[in-house]
Amino acid sequence: MAKITYMLKGVILVMVLALGSCTKWNYHDGGLSDGVHDCSMWEYFHTQPHDWDSTMIMIEHAGLKELFEGRGEHEQITFFGVTNLSILNYMLQNGYKRVIDIPVEDCKNILCKLIVPKRLMVNDIPRGQIVANTGEKVDGMETQTLRGSVFMWTHQEPYMQIEEAGEVSLYIRTNSGSVSFRVVSTDIQTNNGVVQAMGYAFDLNKI
Repeated sequence: MAKITYMLKGVILVMVLALGSCTKWNYHDGGLSDGVHDCSMWEYFHTQPHDWDSTMIMIEHAGLKELFEGRGEHEQITFFGVTNLSILNYMLQNGYKRVIDIPVEDCKNILCKLIVPKRLMVNDIPRGQIVANTGEKVDGMETQTLRGSVFMWTHQEPYMQIEEAGEVSLYIRTNSGSVSFRVVSTDIQTNNGVVQAMGYAFDLNKI
């Protein structure tokens, strides 16, 4: 009888483990994604320091904090957000040890190239492309930033061999740059604008 009881316990344990492995697939539930934040863009950055703490230092160093707080000249902005690792890479490439070692004017120039003085969502930006071998801009949308302009376009992948049914990606190229970059996290909404977050490989030397 005791042997049967142990066998039953063993079977139950195996079933529990099997069910757990079938449903979890080693997946860590990080909660629901929320792209809408009832706060200023500056306050939003404080909620995600692992991505934005160096960005905030750069913004303050450049004297642009009020703009991100919603108290500047422009009530709404779109920021092609440069994250910590891109700033670190820029520092390493240029021999800086701290963000505040970067000249103020250089910080301001970088940030102003990436700020559009109006609110832009992915749905506002048409399909387009830059032809690789000629550099020709096709469709898309060009708009002024605080320093220069930026060409933006979206591209929609096919899904299950159905054209224009898959993921929509957003790409940008500044007028002073020669490289196009994909936005990796789109439409992060705050009370005073939208963050279109760039990837960790976003190279500030090429904008």
